[in-house]
Amino acid sequence: MAEVYLGRRIDEDGQRGPAVAVKRLLPHLVSDRRIVQMFLNEARITAQVHHPNVITILELGVEDTEPFIAMELLEGRSFAELRQEAAERGQRVPLGATLRVLVDACRGLDAAHRAVDEAGRPLRIVHRDFTPDNIHVGVNGSIKVIDFGIAKAETLGSGTEPGTLKGKFFYMSPEMIVGNTVDHRADIFAAGVMLYEQLCGRRPFTGLNPEEVLSRIAEGRPRPPTAFDPSVPHALEHICLTALHRDPGARFESLQVFIDAIESVGGPAEVASPEQVAAYVEALFPLDRDPKRQALQRARSLDPSDSGSQPSRPLLELAQPPTPEKGGTPPQMRPVGLSSSPPAPAELPPEPATVPDRPAALPSRNRARVAGIALSAVLILAAGGGVTWLLLRPSAPPSERLTAAAATTVPRERRSALVGLVEDERATAQELARAGALLMEVAEHQATLDLAEAFTQRFPKSLEAHLLAARAATELRLGKRAERAIEEASTLAPEDVRPQLALADLRERQADASGALAALSKAYERRPRDARIAPRYGRLLSHSGKLDEAAEVLGAWTRDHHDAEALAELAFVRYRQERVEDAAALLKRALRKAPKLAVAHYYLGAVLFRQGDSAGAERAYREADQLAPDDPRALAARCQLHARQGNPSAVAAVQRELASRFPDRAQALAAECTVSD
Repeated sequence: MAEVYLGRRIDEDGQRGPAVAVKRLLPHLVSDRRIVQMFLNEARITAQVHHPNVITILELGVEDTEPFIAMELLEGRSFAELRQEAAERGQRVPLGATLRVLVDACRGLDAAHRAVDEAGRPLRIVHRDFTPDNIHVGVNGSIKVIDFGIAKAETLGSGTEPGTLKGKFFYMSPEMIVGNTVDHRADIFAAGVMLYEQLCGRRPFTGLNPEEVLSRIAEGRPRPPTAFDPSVPHALEHICLTALHRDPGARFESLQVFIDAIESVGGPAEVASPEQVAAYVEALFPLDRDPKRQALQRARSLDPSDSGSQPSRPLLELAQPPTPEKGGTPPQMRPVGLSSSPPAPAELPPEPATVPDRPAALPSRNRARVAGIALSAVLILAAGGGVTWLLLRPSAPPSERLTAAAATTVPRERRSALVGLVEDERATAQELARAGALLMEVAEHQATLDLAEAFTQRFPKSLEAHLLAARAATELRLGKRAERAIEEASTLAPEDVRPQLALADLRERQADASGALAALSKAYERRPRDARIAPRYGRLLSHSGKLDEAAEVLGAWTRDHHDAEALAELAFVRYRQERVEDAAALLKRALRKAPKLAVAHYYLGAVLFRQGDSAGAERAYREADQLAPDDPRALAARCQLHARQGNPSAVAAVQRELASRFPDRAQALAAECTVSD
């Protein structure tokens, strides 16, 4: 629902304040009253809590009808990401580190539970979404509770409409599920779920579908952790089961009591220090390999306030951290004011039914600048849009507009040809799906998502609309939005494999190999002969090291299909299974079918080297490099080949080529091709 920018406050005298994070509601969601209320609710409630273990809100405001929240800048990862990374390495987050995360997060949330207003009246804040995703673990070991988007405070309300169920259902308390009164003890239950997950390596309530999980939570009979791991300290098991009690009155009285109980256990359940947590985060996500930390570092280096020329009026210059994959110069947002200290509750704007048309106190010079930008855009469109206007005249039917869009491959022209199509009542669902496909072809992902949002409003039961939203959101790295679209698609068509394929795309983009495998596994069970599924599933199994499963899937597929890429991947599986002759035969078949398949030449180089044919391996690696010059693997393999042959001059030559062609990765690629003394 939002994007986050790096920002900095600059005073009138040129003094620079600390870097902050600025969360901006996405423009296409501004018209959705429920989402706006949820977004504003997050800032209003969080601003009432002042505690080192709760993220600090600096300002809540609106500019040009777009709400934003300025908050303290955090560097690190969510607790969910820590657990996921550990799982990818076949590990579990150490017990002491998990206890530190839980204890500190519960301290912050306990402060929220005890918060009062200016008159000393209890606010009775309940987070209602206390999960690993909403606990931030800093690289300095600090723990912060974040995202109070669906929290509820007695005097401030919440972003949840009556009769709706919000939050991640694995962490919901029984009273939330059955619709009873919810208070702070629902958050204690969620803390118990996270403790149980640590102790058992599984959730306390599982099922084949959400309905089954919710039913088991409502029943409230989790198995004792010692049933899965007898080494779990009995005191810790008792704490966990008390927090998970079905009856809120039988749980701990407060999170502070829960914290005291955990800290009193000691021994094997000793709580780690913040320094130990910091060291663990650094080990999992070192700066030189963590794209999120690198993006933040790049954004800081591009901070316009470091240029030496300070502006003459207060500005918050914003730079969105670019992803390492895309690179480029980050976009600049319009300047907005930022107060230097958290506002008093009375200063927060009232919760509107709709967002105001304009900010209340935007300086006239800023308004002029924004107006100038808008006017420039209009003039640019007017200068080059005469032909487009003729195509987009109101009388033009959707079919003509689609034809005009398909006739150009220029992204701006294609986007312009389709502007307003979704509002045309004559446009059918099939025509809107075609428009979305045309926009995706030219990588107009934001325009695609905008179209998909309106598409789903007009045709809420259209599977194509939700799948289009999922694809666009995945490309834009809007994980939660993509997940929501995939869930809608799965509900509409439970037997269709395309939602599972969309989920696999999302998980691969998120570097979640296990999640992608799980999605493809479900799709494969339904359609093992589908060309969209079987070869892809086999390749992912191979790359995940699941060689026997990969051999079975790829073997079954290649028996009926002469698929060169699948044959090459099966060859690589056989090579790692020490069946080198089978691998060589499969690669010959693949190259007869597709002589220019670079990956087949690359795998062939490894096979020939294993067979003792170094010259042949060299030729195969050179051919692979020539066919796929943007892929560094073949060149790095040549470097390793020369290193094993003890040829320092050849190694040095390849290392120079790596440094020239792949400067950002050269050091890592050349690390394994050093000639031993």
